[in-house]
Amino acid sequence: MSNITVLNNIDHGALKVDVNPASNPSLNVNRTQVYASEIADLQKEFPVLIYRDEATEALQLHAILGLEKDENLFLDDNGWTTRFVPSLLARGPFSIGYPKVSEEGGKPNPMICIDLDDARVNEASGEDIFLPMGGESGYLQYVKKALQTVETGAQYNQTLFALVTEMDLLEPVSVEIKLSNVEQVKLNNYYTINQQKLAALAPEQLARLNQYGMLGPLFLLMASMGNFQQLIALKNARNAMI
Repeated sequence: MSNITVLNNIDHGALKVDVNPASNPSLNVNRTQVYASEIADLQKEFPVLIYRDEATEALQLHAILGLEKDENLFLDDNGWTTRFVPSLLARGPFSIGYPKVSEEGGKPNPMICIDLDDARVNEASGEDIFLPMGGESGYLQYVKKALQTVETGAQYNQTLFALVTEMDLLEPVSVEIKLSNVEQVKLNNYYTINQQKLAALAPEQLARLNQYGMLGPLFLLMASMGNFQQLIALKNARNAMI
């Protein structure tokens, strides 16, 4: 069950969030949804691919974090080993909420909410949410940035998917990784961008991609494929410790 309420520094001034990976099983995932607006950071660390759901045909951007179920190779006992964390995982027990629309109408302002029943939320240990005098902690500012990415990311991704589908730029990726003589990993239903088709686009099509801010992310998406070598190295290193 959840107990989600609007965050404020009066009722929640003493709250902390335990960011230890051992306290957060939701981080133990081998992939997470990400957004085109964070690709510039994420492509430095993770392979980023486009996933197509077999049942709904819906597209999503995924950062690949591991090669087995419930495996995140970018975590150790001290937390994330990467410089950047996907926003959906960085936001912790926080979310964005909106008040009911008033009779006057108008778009309501978003509010930061916290799940008070989340096991990470406590008053004993972890990252402070607020400073002693009520100001925002550095951790809360970090969370706010992640929430902003999540809040705006869905529309940004839909624009990306619409353009690459319209221009027929998707290329199926059949990722088969051999870790040993017996262990192999397959990632199905994933796509990247066809480099030849992208290079062959008409000038007006390239201009349109650039107009919507999508040309750069497409190149970064392709470049992120090189991170599979790092993922394999991390997996082999972990297997050697077993």
